[in-house]
Amino acid sequence: MTVTNILKDAESLTMTINATFDAPVERVWQVWNDPRQLERWWGPPTYPATVVEHDFSPAAPSTTT
Repeated sequence: MTVTNILKDAESLTMTINATFDAPVERVWQVWNDPRQLERWWGPPTYPATVVEHDFSPAAPSTTT
């Protein structure tokens, strides 16, 4: 994975990561859709991650005014 941009918004408690993956789109979605696989991806063995809540539903489109 190559991260191309990270946008953090502390006020809305969001973080947007733009990246390119050397994997088929289906495989990337499979990992992001499964909290156990996501834990293994986010947290390597030396820094384990635990997903407590996981909502993979689409977010409402953001609007700018």
